[in-house]
Amino acid sequence: MPSTSSGLITAHSSASSPAPNPDRLAPDDAYYETTPRRAREQSLLGLGADGVGLSARKRKEKDRTRSASRRRKGHYKKLLWFKQPFPDNYTDEETFLDHMKRNPRLQPYEFWSLMADATVIVQHIASVAIFCCCFVDIAQARVSPVSVVSWASLCTVLGWVLWDYWMAQEEADIVSAATKADEDTASRSSDSSQRLATAKSALLIYAALLGLSPILKSLTKSTTSDSIWAISTWLLCMNVAFFDYGGGTGSHLPASISTNSALMASTVLASRLPSTTHVFSLTLFSIEVFGLFPIFRRHLRSMSWVGHMTLTIALIISACGGVSVTLTGGGRGAWVGGVVLGGCVTFLAMGICSWWLIGLQKYKNEIHGPWDPARPIIRRRWD
Repeated sequence: MPSTSSGLITAHSSASSPAPNPDRLAPDDAYYETTPRRAREQSLLGLGADGVGLSARKRKEKDRTRSASRRRKGHYKKLLWFKQPFPDNYTDEETFLDHMKRNPRLQPYEFWSLMADATVIVQHIASVAIFCCCFVDIAQARVSPVSVVSWASLCTVLGWVLWDYWMAQEEADIVSAATKADEDTASRSSDSSQRLATAKSALLIYAALLGLSPILKSLTKSTTSDSIWAISTWLLCMNVAFFDYGGGTGSHLPASISTNSALMASTVLASRLPSTTHVFSLTLFSIEVFGLFPIFRRHLRSMSWVGHMTLTIALIISACGGVSVTLTGGGRGAWVGGVVLGGCVTFLAMGICSWWLIGLQKYKNEIHGPWDPARPIIRRRWD
């Protein structure tokens, strides 16, 4: 009879107590792994050695474990700024590799787009070749230095006029806040001031070169010619290597290292010419080729693709023909042969390099995982 009453009391107390919530942890859930399983389960249930209610507790434990594992897989987020029931170094092994990405920002190259981009490199190398040919012909008295710098100055003035027209169009498109009359007045005043500043700069450069020509002529008198050829070769190679081939229309000047190395090369080469007129002509020609011409090429490429390709073809013809005539000392036949041979070699080199870059893309292996640092998006213009 006492056992029956104790059993009734136990059943009544278990029925009156609320059912445990499987989503919450109780203080009794903390136990040592070394505790025997039967004794641990009995202590959690508050039962004696007879094991009454053990099967029900087992079912609840299984349900809670199953729901916890389900909750762990479904609600885990790779964020550290809010509290989660997981340690900071937790890794979901079943879904971690699913977020791995290989080359997510890969843009496959296209052959003709690479060929079009290679024209920028061809233009600059052709410009360097034309400068070298002009120096050799001036040093060997084949052409007059005044004629070289005169034609170059004429082309520079025409290019500046075209560039000024482009700048006026861009300013007219940007200015829109004032009335039409105010816009026209402001545009005319800004254009006139810019033209005046350009004219002042040109006169200053012209006068400075006239004054420095005698000094530049005797600058490297104590240096042997072999050293001059080696120094100028390395400086021109630096100009080609460090030139900003990807600069947009916003770049007002080419890379400083490239421009400075080219001007230094022209200075040491001009010191080997016979007169101050030769020195002045070659130095001014180098400023026009390496300082002003790259700016015009950038704007021409952004404004007119047909004009860009036409300029590229003209530079290839001039450079290939000039190199052939300079090396062989021939006339029209050497010019034509150099243009044909040089044009074929240039086109093949552009095609081979483009295919080579396309083939190298298969070796690109950039893996981005879920814990990689975020890349900030920088806004170029604020609205």
